[in-house]
Amino acid sequence: MRLLFLLMLFCLPLTASSDKVFHYYCTAADERHFPQLLNLIGSIHKNDFDNLDQIAVFDLGLNLEQKTIVERMDKTQVYSVEMVNPKLLTYFVTSPQGRSIRGWFAWKPVIFKQTLEMFPYAVYLDAGSLVLNSPNDLFKHIKENGHFLLSIAPHTIESVVTQTVRDKVLSKLPQEQQTFLLKNDTWMIDGGFQGISRSLGDTYVTPMYKLASDLSVFADDGTSKGGFGNARHDQTLFSIYAQMNRLAMNDQGWSNLKVDGKAVPFHMHWDRSQVNDKTTIYRSRGDYTYGGNKTVYIHWRNPI
Repeated sequence: MRLLFLLMLFCLPLTASSDKVFHYYCTAADERHFPQLLNLIGSIHKNDFDNLDQIAVFDLGLNLEQKTIVERMDKTQVYSVEMVNPKLLTYFVTSPQGRSIRGWFAWKPVIFKQTLEMFPYAVYLDAGSLVLNSPNDLFKHIKENGHFLLSIAPHTIESVVTQTVRDKVLSKLPQEQQTFLLKNDTWMIDGGFQGISRSLGDTYVTPMYKLASDLSVFADDGTSKGGFGNARHDQTLFSIYAQMNRLAMNDQGWSNLKVDGKAVPFHMHWDRSQVNDKTTIYRSRGDYTYGGNKTVYIHWRNPI
C-alpha cells in the first residue's frame, strides 16, 4: 500500500503539468515603437509571467542597444524577419498626412509563419497593446479551437479593397466567393490582435505568407473606395482569408470563449472609455502607458 501511495503521489504533478496551457506571444517593433514594446512586455510579465513560455519579438528595425535590452528580459527572445522581399522592412508613405509604415505590413504574415514553426499556437499583439488580466482562458480557447479573431464591424472588405487585390487575389476565386467577400456586411477583422495555431497553416497563414513576396497586394495604390490613405494593407488580406474560410469571429468588447465545452466571458477593447477591471487586452495604441508605466514589472534574465 505504501508503494502504491508513493507512486500515486509521484504521478500527480506529471498529470497536472500535462494539463498546463503554455502561453506563447508574438509581437514586432522597430526603433520608433520601442516604448510601446517595453510597456507591452511589462504588462505581460505583470499579469501572465507564471504561465508565460515565451514572447517572440521580431526585429523590424530595432537599434543595437534596444535589441540588447530586450534580450536581457526573461522569457523574451528577439528574432530576425525572413526577408521574402528585399523591401519588406522599407518605409512607405501610406497617408496624405505623411504617415509611413514598414513594408505595407507585409512582414506580419511572414512572422506568423515563423512563429508557428516554433510554437503550436500563439497570440499576436501589436506593440501598441496591453495585457491587463490573465489571458489563460484565451490561450485555452486558441489551443482547443484553433484561433481567436475579432470582427471590427461595421468596417467591410469592400470599403477598403484596392484594385490590385481585386485583380491579383479576388479574381482567382470562384464568382460566388467574390460576391460574398464584397458584400456590404462582410466585415473586416482586427489585424493587430490575432490568436493563431498550426491548424490555420494551409488555409490562412501559408496563403498570406506567399503573398508577402509581392508588396503590391499590400500597398495602398489609391484605388480603394476612399482613395489614398484608406487601404488597410495586411488587414484587408487577412480579412479576405478569414471570411473565405468562414473562421469564427468575435465581437469587440464582451464575447464568449469556448473552454472545456463551456462559454467563458472575455473582454477586450480599443476604446479607453470601455476598459474596465475585467478587460483582458486593451488595444491601447497611443495610450500605451494606460494605468501607469508597465516597464517596472519586467523580469530581467540578466540584471545590470
